[in-house]
Parts: sequence; structure tokens; C-alpha cells
Amino acid sequence: MAVDLGFAMTLQPEKAIAYFESKGYTIGFNWHDVEDAAHATAFTVSGILKLDILTDISTAQANALKDGKSQAQFKNELVPELARKGWIGKGLKASPDGELEGKQLLPYRLDTIFRTNMQSSYMAGRYQGMMENVAFRPYWEYSAVMDSRTRPSHSSLNGRVFRYDDPFWDTFFPPNGYNCRCTVRARSERDVANHPIGVESTDDRLETIQQPYGTDGKTRPVTAYQDPKSGRIFTPDAGFHLNPGKGYMQELGQQLLRKGDTAPPPLAAQAVQTVFSSPRELETFTRDLSEWVRRAAADPALRQDWRYAGALLPSVLDALQVAPQSAAITLPGAVVRDVGSVSLSNAWWRLPALLAHPDVVLQGASGDLVYVVTLSGSPRAARVGFSDGKPVVKETWMLFDGDEAELMHLPVLVGEWRDS
Repeated sequence: MAVDLGFAMTLQPEKAIAYFESKGYTIGFNWHDVEDAAHATAFTVSGILKLDILTDISTAQANALKDGKSQAQFKNELVPELARKGWIGKGLKASPDGELEGKQLLPYRLDTIFRTNMQSSYMAGRYQGMMENVAFRPYWEYSAVMDSRTRPSHSSLNGRVFRYDDPFWDTFFPPNGYNCRCTVRARSERDVANHPIGVESTDDRLETIQQPYGTDGKTRPVTAYQDPKSGRIFTPDAGFHLNPGKGYMQELGQQLLRKGDTAPPPLAAQAVQTVFSSPRELETFTRDLSEWVRRAAADPALRQDWRYAGALLPSVLDALQVAPQSAAITLPGAVVRDVGSVSLSNAWWRLPALLAHPDVVLQGASGDLVYVVTLSGSPRAARVGFSDGKPVVKETWMLFDGDEAELMHLPVLVGEWRDS
């Protein structure tokens, strides 16, 4: 049955759930009710929500301690603060294990997350359906809502038509920001014959620019589109540079780690460990990182780019003598570029699993951490250093016969050596 996304996005979340369910979609606020890919997506969003909430509470506790406030003062000020930020609302509660429960999603932050992720999930399904019909409708038209709430940059794309395989759709398939209501329509040869704009191409109109990412002044190279009519440069909001049909779940893993980069390290470490305990989420996160590694190795422009590769384990944080400023581990494009050719021997594609499930973590002489997996079909290791108090991948490599002996003299931080 057809879904009117514009209508659905105007509803309160609980009514939107009922609307989507009436169209045959299975949606539940209890994440365990959703299966397969939807379950994995919801599982990650659940981790993001909990990390956000716990970070706000942790920050409030730290401020109360710094200001010398009593426990009663802290509690009296915390509840209104959480309500102001939108975490507390009618019907919302937390289970003993921290899982959010409730039938009514009234807090506005949950509302934004719900709407954004619902639209991304819908657009991912729409992309797959349109791809199955490209033989008959190979032209795709960008469609903005075109009302007073539509962003000018999104309005400028309204009615623009590109072939389904034009690189434009790799980056600009909606949503292109929080609460984006844009969609895409599939068109046939006959449809575009009399189209007022006609079919366009992004040849020579895509460029790489630096976009602010996060709140600490970092930037990263992203794809931008230069409108030939106005000359304006358009790029999606930070965190929305993946076609949801190709990489929505993977981007959620990056989003979780981005939030973890600024969260208290123990909270971030626990949240990432919980999410990456899901084999499906770790697998999709790994595919995304591997694809970026291939592009970074081939494109000199990505030398200044970076991705998150994982997070320090809670046990590693506990064992460190000096607490780092962040638990999120970054992989710089420069490291990938310096390695040279990308192949299985470089072990990049196994890096997230190695960081998430090492057999042993060693303390290097220079303060680096050495992650090692021996009990597997492909023994491997990775070295993680610290830059400005934040963990950064320096290298990763396969272990061959005899290689482990060179590492066994290093002190064991967590875990134990296993026979390979």
C-alpha cells in the first residue's frame, strides 16, 4: 500500500506508528519487537538514545560536584533540566537495565530522532524498490515539500532529474538533514520527454569541500554539488552524506561513535561495546569502514579525512593509568594512504572486530595499545596510539608464524594470550 510520507511526518510519533502499521509495516517502540535489519537499526538508535541521556546526567553530576551542591539540590535541579532538554515526558520511563519504554514519545529530542530515523528507514526501502524498477523508470526526480518550512537549499533541488546511476544519488538521496521531508520520484522516458528542466548530469559539478563535523572545530572532506543555475554549493548536513538505501545502518555506527567522542569515556565505551555485541551491527559497520578505506587508499583528497573504527573497551579504560579524553578510536585517512595498496593482508576489513573482541591488549613501550587476536583463522594485530589524549589507529597487520613471539614480551593490559 502507498505511504504518504509528507502526511506521516506531520503526525505525533505514536500516531505515525499507527499509520505505518496500517500500511503493513512492523514498528515497535520496544526494540525487541522488530526483526532483522529493522531490529539492528533500532538497537543502535537505542544505544544512541541511552548514551545521550546518560551523558546529560553525567554532565549534570560533574557540574553539581564542581559547584559543591548537595544530593538534594542535584536531584531537584536534574529533573527540570532533563525535562527542559526533552528527555522526560508523559508515559516515558526507563527499565532497570536502562532500556527506554513507553507508548508516548512526547520529548522533542526523541521526536526528532524518531522522525529522522523513520524517514531514513522509509527512504532506504524506497531506494531498493526504485532500483528494482530502473529498467522502466531510470530517471529519478528530487522532490521537496515546498512550503514555508522547506530549507532553501532543499527547495533549489526540487524538480531536478538525474539518472538513477548518477553519482548525485550516492550523496544526496534524502534525507539530507534532521527533519528533512524530501523524497524522490521515479520517472520513465515518456515522463521526462516534456519535463520543464530535463535530465541533468553531475559531470564536473561535484567537488570536495571541508565541512564542520562535531563541536570541537573538526572538519572533514565531503561531496558537494554546485548548482549550475544559481552557482550555490549544496551539501547535506553533517552525518547525512550516505544514501540511506546503501549505508543507513553503517552511518548509525559512525553516529554512535561521534556522540561517544564527546561523551564521558566510560559511558561511551559501554555504549559501543553493547551495540557492537550485535554481530549484524558490527558486520554492517565493518562494510562501511572497508568501503571508505578503499576510497581513501585511491583518492589523495581523502588523506585529511578520517572515520571512527571502534572504541576503547571498558576493561581497557579501567586498566589505563592515565584516563584518555575520549573512548572513540579514529582511523585517519593519512594512515590508510601511507600503507599503500589495500589488500586482505593489511587486515583493514577486520579492524572493527579486532578492536571490539581482542584476545589480549598489550601495553606498548611508548604508551601505545596493541590489540591482538590469535584464536581465529586469521591472527592479526593493531596498534592504537594517543593524539591529544584521544585514541588513533596507527597500523594493523596480519600475524604469521613466529610473529607473536615479538609481541609476547609486552605487558598484558587486559585479556590473555591464547594458543593459535
